[in-house]
Amino acid sequence: MTDSKIPYTRMDVCNRSLETVKHSRNLGMEVLSAEEEGVRVRLPWREDLVGNPDTGVLHGGAIFAMMDQAGGMANSCRLYPNFEITPTIDFRVDHLHAPTPGKAVVCHATCYRLTEHVTFVRLTTWEEGKEEGEPVATALATYTRMKIDKNGRVVS
Repeated sequence: MTDSKIPYTRMDVCNRSLETVKHSRNLGMEVLSAEEEGVRVRLPWREDLVGNPDTGVLHGGAIFAMMDQAGGMANSCRLYPNFEITPTIDFRVDHLHAPTPGKAVVCHATCYRLTEHVTFVRLTTWEEGKEEGEPVATALATYTRMKIDKNGRVVS
């Protein structure tokens, strides 16, 4: 439930995150939803994001970058309305199969556990429109929590 006194939403926080991370802007990522339970992020298929021009398949590095950004946004959704910087500690991804050439991919990321210093995130990526089908990639990630004081300084 959103407190009406908070001047921004989870979606606002996630969109701001995309705006401030240059490679996320360059990749053309889009936040589809942002809730306490998780975030959905879309990576479009574009010719300049193809890893092998002979196959037309999105580059695994572009998919990984989208997933890592989605993980950070899942943390923001879970920590909302507080704000913390959550740099990646560890990211374990399984690329299960190549997405269909010409198809965008969508990642669902959920922060499933918080400790005082670490967040834990599960991520699953599918071809757009096939969320019930076989995932393209799955991942588990951990992020460190860096709390920010009212003056914008890191306090932990």
